[in-house]
Amino acid sequence: MQAKLEDVLKDKERELKLYQRFLDLRAFCEEKIFPGIDVPLKGHTEALKGLMEEIIPDPKDRREEMFSGEIFVLLCAVYLHDTGFIKQYEWNHNREILNSNVIPDKGLFLNYEIGRRLNIPPSAMEIINAVIYSHSIKKIPLEWEIEEDGKKAIIRNTRILMQVFNFSHVLLDAFDPGPSRLSLIRRGIVQPGLQPRGAEVDIDAREGLIRISYSAGLPHDLHVIERAKSYVQSMFESFKQQVSGRLGFQYSDIVWDIRSDFRYSPDPYDGTRFSPYNEMETPRFDRWDEASLLLDTLFALGHVVVVGEPGAGKTTVLKAFVMRELLSLASNVFYCETWKNPVNEIRYAVCRKYGRFEDSDLDIISICRKLVKDGPCTFVIDSCERLAYVEDREREKFERFVSFCLDQEDVYLVMCGDKGTFLDWCSPFPGFKMASVHEVKPIRGMQAAEAYGDEKTVFDRNEYYGPIECELMQAGLDIEKVVTDILEKVRDDGECRAVVAVMAGSKGQSLQRYALDDLFFETRVSRNWILSYLTFLQERDIVEESEYGGISYYALSSRYLRGPLISVLKLDEFEEKGRVREVLRDAVAREAFLEEETLEMIEKWKDHMVFSREDIGCILGSLVVHWKDYSGFLEKARADGLGVDIQPILKLLYLDDAERRREAVKLLVESRDKRMINPLLEHLRQEDVPEIKKLLITGIGLAGKKRAFLAIINALREIGDRQLRLKAIDFFCSISNGKAEEFLVDIREHEKDPTVLAKIESLLASPQVSE
Repeated sequence: MQAKLEDVLKDKERELKLYQRFLDLRAFCEEKIFPGIDVPLKGHTEALKGLMEEIIPDPKDRREEMFSGEIFVLLCAVYLHDTGFIKQYEWNHNREILNSNVIPDKGLFLNYEIGRRLNIPPSAMEIINAVIYSHSIKKIPLEWEIEEDGKKAIIRNTRILMQVFNFSHVLLDAFDPGPSRLSLIRRGIVQPGLQPRGAEVDIDAREGLIRISYSAGLPHDLHVIERAKSYVQSMFESFKQQVSGRLGFQYSDIVWDIRSDFRYSPDPYDGTRFSPYNEMETPRFDRWDEASLLLDTLFALGHVVVVGEPGAGKTTVLKAFVMRELLSLASNVFYCETWKNPVNEIRYAVCRKYGRFEDSDLDIISICRKLVKDGPCTFVIDSCERLAYVEDREREKFERFVSFCLDQEDVYLVMCGDKGTFLDWCSPFPGFKMASVHEVKPIRGMQAAEAYGDEKTVFDRNEYYGPIECELMQAGLDIEKVVTDILEKVRDDGECRAVVAVMAGSKGQSLQRYALDDLFFETRVSRNWILSYLTFLQERDIVEESEYGGISYYALSSRYLRGPLISVLKLDEFEEKGRVREVLRDAVAREAFLEEETLEMIEKWKDHMVFSREDIGCILGSLVVHWKDYSGFLEKARADGLGVDIQPILKLLYLDDAERRREAVKLLVESRDKRMINPLLEHLRQEDVPEIKKLLITGIGLAGKKRAFLAIINALREIGDRQLRLKAIDFFCSISNGKAEEFLVDIREHEKDPTVLAKIESLLASPQVSE
């Protein structure tokens, strides 16, 4: 129809004043409804109305003209079909009803309320709502009348109105570009995120032809257009059957012009990179079929869980294929890997992309609520198998974030992890559907033969291989031989091997990432040397660097390298060091002492590790228990500068063995830790061995504090030991550095023993003190 529907309605204005009522409705919607809704409803309404005008043919004679009531119903349906988006309504007595879940369809209720307010006849609202909800209403009268005060507007065929409205909406849903209108897509029509972008729709109502042209830019675009074509074609057949031969409708066919002239050249950093010649390889295998199925699941359910065996290529599929498609759909797409603080990793990925929120106190859920105002958000979270190793508190934060994503219509979530540990890292979140699980399988030998050519493949085509294996087999090599060649310079370098051993970790564990300080703590290798080793390994694609919170972190580029590295660099030698860490961690947690065998292992590796203050405290206490020399570890604690946790040593003060108590006190004294003073003072009151008492006085006194001197004298006064009190006063005077008079005067004020008072007076009168 070349004329606008409202102009035609204006020309047909009769007693019912339908044109004026439509103007009132349009003004009401544009002034009261559209501004209060955070989706582009006005533009959507105008686009739908424009499609309907194109679909309706111009009449050849008066018999093909649409009646005023028919045009009025279509126009009202366009403006009222999305009133369910209204969040607040101006009539207070309806507010609680609208905010509750009592009404199954808020839009239907509001349509009648709006119709009553604008004085639209109830019979008109009946047919308007019938057109809007015709996809869910089974039986509607073929003919209808809008009636008011004896005046009538006849509707000859309600099915034509329904078909025109529904098929126009189908075309709009299928081919309207841009993610800003995803929420306006009618449920059951086209899945959000599956619209071909850039499709051109040309409608020739007089010839009865619809031409749809599309040029696919990616393999997944071709997949999407084929899905849309299948659905639109089936809807067109129903539309054609219902309207042809009536009111001038003579539609015969949809002509599809679909082109797919594209070449896929991914960024080499998006895929697995490991070459014997250090070349920048790109993913040679077409994995768009897997990516397309994965995206179908994501857009249909709102989330997808990607699983697969280690080395199957899950990350390659996500980064080289899925992310490319998602970024072409919208800007709010974020990729991150799971490490110790998964939610912080997600938040950092958002901040890094947009350069904002870094200094904000907003959590990731609040940030996400802000982002969805500009369009849907998609979070792609890789390496979720590491969730099994994060702390409970961090796991709970991650689970809250996932539950939030599953509950939001405009938030899409991709979680990726190992198939073997699926039940360990994928909790039964509310809203999670098992249908969302998508398995990525390794590359078949046949695929490699097609990619590289038959003459260069040296493996069974029926076998499955990881991407790294395929690239090396194409060169007639195996990964262990390549690792041997490229690490020739460092194979005998003990420090480099130690660094790699830390990053390789234990068999069966997920990879971890390390900062320079972490690697120094585990190896005690100079930070400058560690950095040089990491640079060497990065250049050979063995190690990759990532940045988080302004700190550089390093990890192996693939778990598939762990086995070859252990074999080539003989990293089994460092397994014992790993056991040392585990045993120490367990002992500290249980507040237990170490066995002699463990102490021997620790002695062997002490120059190749840095121990925390808790570790050193446990080690020193265990050495005293087993009558071993502790001087070397005490010196190491001073050199490393992390201090000593004295709690394990203090436990030894309660042993019945006087010799071990003496060694414990001696160790505490040598540690010079100020936190020992109060516990030692308390023990002084209970100790009955004179030699240990003297050692306690010496150790506390060496702190050189007047308060410590006075505390010792008070403790000795409480236990009534006059002789030890006299000796303590002499000792304190000898180490007071000319300040003996001050604490002697303080002692005299509280002293009542004549012998001790005489001693104090004698010292105060001596030249050494009086000076």
